[in-house]
Amino acid sequence: MARQMCQSCGMPLKNDVDHGKEANGSLSSKYCKHCYQDGKFTWPGATVDLMQTYCMGILTKKHWPTFAAKLATNGIPKLERWR
Repeated sequence: MARQMCQSCGMPLKNDVDHGKEANGSLSSKYCKHCYQDGKFTWPGATVDLMQTYCMGILTKKHWPTFAAKLATNGIPKLERWR
């Protein structure tokens, strides 16, 4: 079974609480709660480079080693939002 992840930032979508919400209140099947709320992106002006930098900062603040954070954020340009 493929692991589901946010198609904007790459965050794993393990539980319902991780998912963003559509305009009608239903759970988004593609995006996390940090990237998507009320049927729209929370950071509409983001670029893929800004998203990678932002996510890298979050991961390093969570004490991820730099090399692991870089590996985790390298896939962001391949996610649906950025294609």
